[in-house]
This record gives sequence, C-alpha cells and structure tokens, in this order.
Amino acid sequence: MTLQALHFCHSPEGGAGRAARRAVLACREAGVLATFACLAGASGAGAGELHLVPAAPASPGEAALRELLAEKLQWGVIPRHRTPLSNTLLSLPHPGVDPDSVGPVATADVLHLHWTSWMLTPRQVARWLAAGRTLVWTLHDFWPMTGGCHYPAGCGQWRTACLKCPQLDDEAQLVPNAFAEKRAGWGGAQGRLTVVAPSRWLAGLAAESAILGGAGARIAAIPNAVETDRFAPRPDREALRAAFGIGAHDLVLLFGSMDSAERRKGAAVLEEALGRALAGGRMAAALPPGGRVVVLLFGRSPPPIAPVEGLLLPLSLGPVAEDEVLADVLGIADLACVASLEENYPNVLVEALACGTPAIGFAAGGIPELIADGRTGVLVPEVGDAAALAEGLLRFARTHFRDEAMRAAARAQVLAENSPAVVGRRHRALYEEALEAGRDGRSAPRRGAAIAAELHARATRAFARAAVAPDLLPGPDFLRYPTNLLLRERAAAGAPATLAALAGCVAAPLPAPAVLGEGAAPVRRLLALRTHHAHHSAHSGPYQFLRHLPGCARIAVEAMTVPLGHAQAGRWAEPLRAAGRLLGLPAFGQQGNAWLAEAEVLARCVSPDAPSLVHFIDGELGGWLAPSLAAALAAAGARRPRMVATFHQPPALLEGMIHRGLLGALDRAVALCRPMRALLARHLPDERIVVIPHGVDADFFTPGPGAPAGASGAFRLLLVGHWLRDFDAALAALALLRAGGLDARLTVVSHNPPRQLAGTALPEGVTLRGNLSDAELRQAYRDADCLFLPLVDATANNAVLEAMACGRPVVSTDVGGVAEMTGPDAALLRPAGDAAALAEAVRALAADPGRAAAMGRAGRARAEALDWPRIAERHAALYDSLLAPAAGADHA
Repeated sequence: MTLQALHFCHSPEGGAGRAARRAVLACREAGVLATFACLAGASGAGAGELHLVPAAPASPGEAALRELLAEKLQWGVIPRHRTPLSNTLLSLPHPGVDPDSVGPVATADVLHLHWTSWMLTPRQVARWLAAGRTLVWTLHDFWPMTGGCHYPAGCGQWRTACLKCPQLDDEAQLVPNAFAEKRAGWGGAQGRLTVVAPSRWLAGLAAESAILGGAGARIAAIPNAVETDRFAPRPDREALRAAFGIGAHDLVLLFGSMDSAERRKGAAVLEEALGRALAGGRMAAALPPGGRVVVLLFGRSPPPIAPVEGLLLPLSLGPVAEDEVLADVLGIADLACVASLEENYPNVLVEALACGTPAIGFAAGGIPELIADGRTGVLVPEVGDAAALAEGLLRFARTHFRDEAMRAAARAQVLAENSPAVVGRRHRALYEEALEAGRDGRSAPRRGAAIAAELHARATRAFARAAVAPDLLPGPDFLRYPTNLLLRERAAAGAPATLAALAGCVAAPLPAPAVLGEGAAPVRRLLALRTHHAHHSAHSGPYQFLRHLPGCARIAVEAMTVPLGHAQAGRWAEPLRAAGRLLGLPAFGQQGNAWLAEAEVLARCVSPDAPSLVHFIDGELGGWLAPSLAAALAAAGARRPRMVATFHQPPALLEGMIHRGLLGALDRAVALCRPMRALLARHLPDERIVVIPHGVDADFFTPGPGAPAGASGAFRLLLVGHWLRDFDAALAALALLRAGGLDARLTVVSHNPPRQLAGTALPEGVTLRGNLSDAELRQAYRDADCLFLPLVDATANNAVLEAMACGRPVVSTDVGGVAEMTGPDAALLRPAGDAAALAEAVRALAADPGRAAAMGRAGRARAEALDWPRIAERHAALYDSLLAPAAGADHA
C-alpha cells in the first residue's frame, strides 16, 4: 500500500539538512512517497522538493513583529548575552511559518520533522498533534528537548527544566520560557509523537528528557543513511593521492566540518594533539622513512595548523560543495579525525567509513557507535584530552597505517548499517507502526494511501515554491514574565501601532501555561518566584528543589524569574520606589522589577487558572503585596492561594529587610537554620515557621581526581564567592601560615573580587579566578586540599555544601547556620575574625592527611543528606500541610 511521508527541515544545507535529504532518499528506496520540504532561499534546491516561500508581511505590524522576534531577539539579544561556555547555536522557536495551506501537507500520512528552528513553532506542532496527525521527529541535536541550546555543553537541565541557562546571561528568561512553550507544544503528545535518534546514545537521553520522555513519546534509534554508491572506496586511490602531491609513505589525516570555529568540534584539541604526536620525533619514528603527516582541512574556519618542514603539511581545501570531490578527499585519507567534544552522529564520519577510511575520535555522544576501536578506527576514551588523542594518532600510525583489513571493515560496517536500503526499511517499519497505533484512536487514519506516485509527483511540482503564511505570535508559555516585558519594551521602541496590537497579548494576564510535572490531573499548582542572580548556575541557587518536586509530589510547577533592580520598570521605577517608601519597605525591598512581578502574581491569583500555592523563594526581595491583597482581589467565592516565602540572609541583615506588618500575611515562612527561625519567631506565630535547609546538587558536585600537589608540596586552599566573606581574616591567616613555614596557596574564585584583591599585585600566595563554568568550579574544589572560607555571617552557603559534596574538608567560621550545615565531622569551625585560629586549623589539616580525608568523607555523606531531591521532599511536605483540608482555617 502506498504511504506518503513529508520531511521538514529548515534548510537542505548543513549536517541536518544533508541527513534529512538522505532520509528522504532512503524512504523512497523502501517504496515510501517521500518529499523533502524546506524554507526557500537556501541553495541546492532539488527536483521533487518543496521550497516553501514565506509570504510577505500582511501589515506593518506583522513585519515589525517578525523583525522583533528574528532580528532583535534571535540575532540581537541572544548573541550579545552569550557566555563563554559555548559558541554553538542557541535558537528560539520563533518566528515560523504555517505550512498547512500546502497540499502535500494535508495528504501526507506521516509528517517527519528534522531540524525545524525558525520553521515550525511549538504552536504548529501542537496543532498537528491535536488534529491527530502522525508525527515523527528525528533529533539531529538536543534542541527539541532544551530551552534553546543545540548542544548543552555539559548541562543536564533538559532532564527537568531549563531554569538557569549556563550558555546565556538570560535576565529576560527567554530560555526557561521557550522550554515551557516546547513542553506545552509537543510535550503533551502522550504517545502520539515518535522520536528518532540517529544514535542510541541520543535516543537514551531523549527518554530522560522532561519534554520528550515526559510526554511518553515512542523513541527509536535509526542511523543516518549515506549514498553508498557515491561515497565508496576509490579504485584509483593511489593515483589520486599522487595527483594531490601526497607521497606513498605519507599519513593523510582529514579534519573538517561545516564550521570548525565551533569549540565543540575540537579543532584546538586536534591542533595540540598533532604537536604532541610530532614532538620528540615520535611520529616520524612511527612512519616509514620519508613519511610526513598531511592534514587535509575542509569547511569554514580551519584550525591554523602550521607546517613543519619534512614532517607536517596542512592542506586547506575550504568549503567542499560537490559530493564527488568530498568523496575523493575522504577516499585518499588514511584516517578521518573527529575531535568533537559533543556530537550526535556526524555525517563526515559515516561518509569517511563508507569510503573505506578508518576514523579516530573521542568517545563522545554517538561516536562510539561508529568507531569500533581496533576494527574501524581508534576510539579515545578521554574526551577532550589532547595528550590521549596524540597517543591515539601514534597508535594508528604504528599499528594500522595502510591496514587494508581495517579499511574493508569500515566499508562493511556502513553497508550493513547506513545504506539507504537498510535505513529506508527501518523508517518504513517505523511509519507503519505509528500509523497502526493511530487506528487505536491516538492518531488520524492514513490520508494519502490511494495517491499514486505519478499524482504525488505532479502535486509536489505544483507546490514546489508555494507561499506559506507566517506563524509569528508566540504562545502564552513563552510570553511569561519577564519575557513579556522585554517584548513590550522592544515593540514600543518606534513600532507602528499595528505591532502594539499584535504584541498586546504580552501586557495582558496570561492564559494557563504549561507547567513542570503536569500529568493527567495535577491536584496542585505552584507558582514559584525566584530572583535572577548572576552567580547562581545550572547547579546552584535556592530554587533548585523546584526541578525535583514532580518526582516526589503530585504538583504542577510554574517558575517565574525576577531580575534584580529597576530596569524593567522604566519610567515607573521612581514611582514604585516612592510607593515602597510609603509602605515602609526598606530600600532592599523597593526594586521595581519585583513590584512588576507581584502585579503578575496578583493577576494570576484572580485568573481562572489561579495557583493553589505561591512561593516567594527570595522573601527578602518580594512577596510584600500579594499575600495581603490576593484575598481582596479574588473574585467572590474564590479562595486565596496559600502564600509562602523563604528567607536567606542572616538575622542581623534580615531584621532590616523585612516589613513586620506585611510579613504577617504569609501562610508560612521558611527559614534555613535555627538562628533565622528565632528571628522570624519574633514576628510570626511559631506554627507558621518551618526550617528547611539549603540543598546541593550531589549528583554533579562529586569527588573526583584532582590536580597533583606538585613538587613543592604546597597546601592548596580554595575560597569561593564574595558575599559575607571575611577576606581580611582569610588573608591574615594565609600570611601567618606562610610566615610559619607552611607553603599555603590560596585560590580565590569570585565574579566580584573584594577590595583587598583589587590592586595591581595580588598578595603572595594568592591566585584570583573568575567566571568559571560549573565543570571548572567542580574541578577547582577537587584540586583543592580544603575549602578555606572565613565568613562574616551566614545562614547557608553554596560553596560549603559544594565543597563537601566534592569530598573536600572545610575550614570556616562558626557563625549563623554553618555548624548546622556542616554537621560535627566535616569542618573545622573557628570564631569569627580569628585569623590565628583559622591558620591553626589549616595547619592541623596539612599535618594530618588522614584526618583531612575522613573529614572529606563525612562532608560527602552530609551533602548526600542535603541533596536537592531530599530538600524537594521537605518542600512537598510543607505544601501538603498547607493544602490539607484542616489547614484551610489556620490562616485566612
């Protein structure tokens, strides 16, 4: 029976475009009437393809909205606020197009999605799912299950929720809101979406995804296809090598990608590895006499590999547009180098193996599924390690150079797994399974079964360059606060009145958004507000428990983030400050952005989707009005949501930040330690106060190998952060240690260095570091002999918890809640400001490695007891107590 599949991809170019086109060809070999559809404007249009032409804007407002989403946000705000962690694309799901007016879309049995950024919006996907269409989605990267990144650079938030993007300084919360919109758009598929991953690795991760796995999508692994007739061993290989100027004894390495400037592609690592392999004549000794290393480089931004006379010859080919030329280049190579640090299922690797060329690569992503170590190439387990890659290159040169058996195995593997016939059959079987599921009512019945191939081809030609309407307006989840304020601000800057009408929805109360953990019938809805702090990361910050709540309670979570300061208030900033002064709020609580957030909260409290609970996670910065006014604003008969606030600052500071009258409107106040509880008890009944300690990501911050101590035997101290750190005591203690003969070295990690370290010359023995990634910070803990953290005051402390989780002993100050946090065996705590006592504690640890190790083990055990899932359980218990029927009368 005839079966139609329409494949969508933004462009035929790039790795995803090539793989999508090959999937179409493979499906055709299996008898599927498969069509490739992309947006017009890309080069390389093929016969029998649909190149959809976005219609011209219908009005000035529509044009301005498209410019707002594409130019001002995607290519304006995002590039300006990227962090150094990654330079791989991070994209929003807007704007898109509406292809439903194209005939083949209506008649297709299967809509097969590929790389669809700026083509198909979450709303479009949701429409198809709601209509019962059979959808298949091939993952060429992580984007369908993240808030915007295409590769996560080590971040695992896609498993729960993208709350704090490490790749973007995102005060407007574009990434968390895009994540929520995707979850609403295709996360509600509940088995009606089939996900295909080219690698088993990515298929496994998709099952862990909050969006795809959480929606119950069917997930399968089907490798990418390659044209095995076009990419095949060259019968004239030796003559072709000679024509390239390559000698018989030369080892030819090949490296390239669409753009090697992407740091994840590992060009810098390969460059270093080549230098290491050549050093000391090791590579020369591994090759036949007179042999050189010839590096063929293709694509944009090749690494600047310098030639070495008689040893190393780089040849840069630039972008290679013709497949025949690429196959020649691949065919004459002895070894394809894939130094990627993150990768799914690279086309160049499949193409090289198809040409009989073995490969070397790190064991990253799906690469181990393509490189069988010792059979089809060399697999390097130590991802990103240039020295290990150099050893792999030398091993190949010594053992497998001109190994015809390895070349034959590479070709045979591709024929068995990646030939169009094999991949096509697997896709057809997948389509049949998805369509069969549709007969049970989960999808629409087959639509195009009666259409003959000739009629299908004629219809495709008729729509070959069809105009499609724009799909511009984001959904309510993307338009959450504070993204709505950013859009309103950018739209108002010189935009025509029509745009204001189109963007007017961002100023209105929002409809019910999709939420974390929303299942068939959540019994509770939580609206949680947190403050955006630059020093918080994907693994730290008091809001981390939110991502674990769905696992321990039937609760639906909506997270709202509030930027610090007044910027979003604009001309209302000063009037809002004045209102705060009139209410008697301290200056810390007069931030205009927080007032705007409270307005959003109040609007939600009186809306049909009013939350059951509102939790102000940073109670010092918000929650002053909503608890008092929500009941007054509620519609007749509506119940005021329960209101909770968590406080973080030590009692001495907190006393000047709270408003005693407004504090009394809270249903519960959460303290992090007993001293804070004692302060709150002066203003609230005891039964309305609960102590829930701060948590730590004990799955990320773990013990691991650290840097060797070095020949000097220095004792390495680490101080992390800036707020309430006692730098005077720290530096005085360091001076005492060094004067007493201990070679103590202090590394300070801070994004806001103190005045004591602001001079041109640092004190002796001090190193200053800033802007570390999460992984770099974790390694800094592992490299230290102890965390050295003198404090002025504290309730809880991320650095102490993270160091303990990494198995490091702690020397700190006995103030506030520090002793509660560390427990009795993980830390040496000394009186505040006592540099001599702090120095003596460090000296005792340095003299007794066994004691330091025991403290590290105790700290790890304590950190595991404070892991975020456990802290989430305690919050869930709090919410249970507030929402139990008997709790309704305890505080109206």
